[in-house]
Amino acid sequence: MNEILQILLSFILFFLIITVPLNIFNTKKIASNKSFSLDVASFNLIINCNILLLISILPISLGIYNLLFIFSYLIIFIYIYFIQNFKFNLLRSSVQPISIFFIIFFIISTNVAVELNLGWDAKFFYYIKALFFVENQHLGDLTKFAHNSWHPHLGSFFWAFFWNLMPIKLEYFGRLFYIFLFCFSIFYICHNNLKNTFIENVIFILIIIIFYTYERFSGLPEILIFSFLVITSKYFSLLKNSNNTRYILFILLACNLIIWLKSEGIVYATILVLLLNLSSQVSNKIKIYSSVFYISMLILKIIIYKYFNFTLKAHPFFLDYILNLNFDIILYKFKFILPFFFYYSFINVFFISGLIILLVLNFQRKINSYVKLLNYYFIFNIIYILCTYFLIDAEIEFVVRTTMERLIFTSSGFYVFLIVTFVKNLNKNLIKG
Repeated sequence: MNEILQILLSFILFFLIITVPLNIFNTKKIASNKSFSLDVASFNLIINCNILLLISILPISLGIYNLLFIFSYLIIFIYIYFIQNFKFNLLRSSVQPISIFFIIFFIISTNVAVELNLGWDAKFFYYIKALFFVENQHLGDLTKFAHNSWHPHLGSFFWAFFWNLMPIKLEYFGRLFYIFLFCFSIFYICHNNLKNTFIENVIFILIIIIFYTYERFSGLPEILIFSFLVITSKYFSLLKNSNNTRYILFILLACNLIIWLKSEGIVYATILVLLLNLSSQVSNKIKIYSSVFYISMLILKIIIYKYFNFTLKAHPFFLDYILNLNFDIILYKFKFILPFFFYYSFINVFFISGLIILLVLNFQRKINSYVKLLNYYFIFNIIYILCTYFLIDAEIEFVVRTTMERLIFTSSGFYVFLIVTFVKNLNKNLIKG
């Protein structure tokens, strides 16, 4: 019973993250509507995750941060919604669709609470790093962990932060944030607002049912990158509809999070920045600013990791091996890469559905800018997957068998909004027909 109540408490605390510091109702400068703005909620999520990233770097114990988090966010929430604008009545009007969100979150959370098994990488890498933070050590102390340099720290810090935030300090409460982030990302792309939400809720629930397996929430950071790709995919679609600047800014802030979650996060973030540079909806001036900002984020990451005396290893990628690659080796690897690529693509509903819809849309007379960006994303994604396995110095069959599914899954996040949009348009056409 206590754990059930704590799951409810965790949802309330997570909900604070999407309602402050930007007011989700007082959105005249950010959004045109006066109802619950899901755009602003997503902005709050990304802002607060970046704040947690900053906190993870500072050499202060986690217990102090937890107290400051609860106190400051509650004060800000009370001030914005009860004192400044008294908009809590509008929040109550959004209870019904939000309750669907909560029910899905609660069901998945209870399943995670029952399973408790950690993924292999989570058990031997991410969980141990999370323990360092829970025990009030900081980023510099991770050098004591022999395998620290294999993975970035941010996913472990999220895990530790919310694990330590709960009254009953059980590790899986930290992983509930992974569930919240995933559920919100799908909820965000399914809903334009919280009005007339029946079809949107149906799509939201169906996606969760099709998608859910416990392994996704077993402590592995792929679900975090997947969720940020889902959110940014909608941002790219909105570039043509309104003021570009705010969406570009939050795409870049999402990239900043992705590069700290996994080593390959740099690839996904770089692809997103390349898409900004290839977008006809973005001015050349903004493209230059965006590229400089992104490069600055990468340099900052390198400086910070150098300061704390650890770097991420590139094993099993070695320059000598790459320089000595020849056609026979590449052809040999390709014989393993291709069948496993097709197999894992076909068993991933989002990946294969997204590609089929993208192919159909490319046969239309007029291809819009968003479809063009998706084409670029697909090309970059394929290049990344092929290069990863061509350049890796390891037994190719074993590596492809054990890692290809996760690569396909992570990258599929960018196609989910395309699928949702296609289903909505199909429903509208059926109603008109």
